[in-house]
Formats: sequence, C-alpha cells, structure tokens
Amino acid sequence: MFDRVLLPVDGSVESRRAAGYALALAGAFDASVHALAVLDSEVPDVFEEGPTGERDAAAARTTARAALDAVGEHAAAAGVRATESVVVGHPTEAILDAVDANAVDLVVLGAHRRGRLARFLRRSVAEGVARHAPVPVLTVAGPATDEPPALGRILLATDGSESARTARRWAFELARAFGATVSALYVVETRLGSSGVLRQLLERRGEGITREIRVRGARTGVPVDTAIRAGDPAREIRAFAAERGVDVVVLGTHGRMGLDRLMMGSVAATVVREADRPVLTVRPNPGA
Repeated sequence: MFDRVLLPVDGSVESRRAAGYALALAGAFDASVHALAVLDSEVPDVFEEGPTGERDAAAARTTARAALDAVGEHAAAAGVRATESVVVGHPTEAILDAVDANAVDLVVLGAHRRGRLARFLRRSVAEGVARHAPVPVLTVAGPATDEPPALGRILLATDGSESARTARRWAFELARAFGATVSALYVVETRLGSSGVLRQLLERRGEGITREIRVRGARTGVPVDTAIRAGDPAREIRAFAAERGVDVVVLGTHGRMGLDRLMMGSVAATVVREADRPVLTVRPNPGA
C-alpha cells in the first residue's frame, strides 16, 4: 500500500505521538520511515547574527537532533528501517519538498496550536500539508500522550466521489492490517436542500453508497457498520467520531461539488483544523 513514510518531528509530545503512528504503520506495511526536522526560518531571532541568534540556532539544532535520535532509537527497537534529514526553511514548504525528494507515499505529522523554538508542527502547517501534499496525510491531533497508537475503529466519511473511493481503499487496507472495524458515514448536505425531491435523491444516493461499502466489507472480511445523517458534513463527522469513539477518521479531499457530493475539499480542511483525533486525508487516485 505504501513503502515510505515521511515523519516531520519537532521534539514536542505531539510529535512523539505522531512518531508512534508512523512506526506502527510502517511496521504493519513493511515500509521505511524518513524523519525530517525543519529549522523554521520564520522563528524570530533564531538565525539572526550575534550571540542571541547563535544561541537560539544552537538550541534549535540540539532539539532537532534529539528528536531525530529518538525516532531512530524507536525505529530500531521496532525493526523499522529509518533515515533522517535536517533542513532550514518554511515548515510547510520544506515538508512538501521532502515528499518529492524522498519518494514518499504517506506523511504522518503531529499538530499543536502554538509553535515554539524548533517546534514547527502548528495546526496551520498541518493544514497546509494536508491541503497541498500529493500523497495521503495523517494529521495526528488529540490529547498529548505517549500511549501507543490505537487503530481499532476507523471512521470512513464518504460521499461516493473519486476521492472518497480512494479513501475507502485506504480505510479497508488499514482495517485489514490492524484488525479494525470500519464505520462508514454518509452525510446528506442540508445546505443543498432539507426536504423534497432533492433530499430524497441524496438519501437514496447515500443508501446505495453505504450498501456498497457493506458488501465490500463482507467480501474482504472487514467488519463494517454504516450510518446516514443529515446536516453540516464536518460537524456531523466530528460528532459521529466522538459518539463511536473512533481512533482515526479517513476521508477524501479535493472532491467535486455536485448534487450528490460533499464539498470534500473544504470539509476535509475543516475536519483537520478542528479534529480531536487523527485524520487521514486522501486525494483522488484515478489509477486505484
């Protein structure tokens, strides 16, 4: 499914939690991990000339080195192949450049709300990477913890679009690898009409899509349950995830808008921005 995982690190607890997911995924799919530390060129005074700038730059490099060493140690203990690099630049741009330079298939990164010296994985960076990366991105949000990752229940948010079908493939592959249950959710977009013929068309569309997912689950041996709700898609996805206690949300992004489509681009961005648990965003893949 994937061969190389990019793991941006910054020494924070959120970054360490993301590393746990990256190593667990790499181990399950026999992939390698490339750990990336970015010395944020936009952090004030870090690269200014003089004693203060030199001191801050040294501290940034020390933090980066410690974060990379920790990933290397955990990768070795888990039997996962790992490489590393340190770059200077804008975090989002540096991560996207590393995707191309290292033939990456999946990005796994933590996100916290406030950036600090050498700790660049702000929500805005995670959102930018999820929006622009040409590969799937797992944004690891949620309470800071060093507990091992859980992947027992996967929420697949679907609208039947091309990107949603690609996301479905990822959700089922993850479920098979970790023995997880897939909960598929179709949301009737009420902004397109709350009653009448249009509403009935959307509901029937949802029934067909969720039925197809149940059939796929039966054929592949993956436990599946489905639900259809009406409302704002991003809000319903978050509410459903909380109610079911799902471990990760999987959804497509950059889908097309139509009578039977969610606005998956904006929905995905909102879910990533406000998530309290890991979110895997997947672009459409015509070759899947």
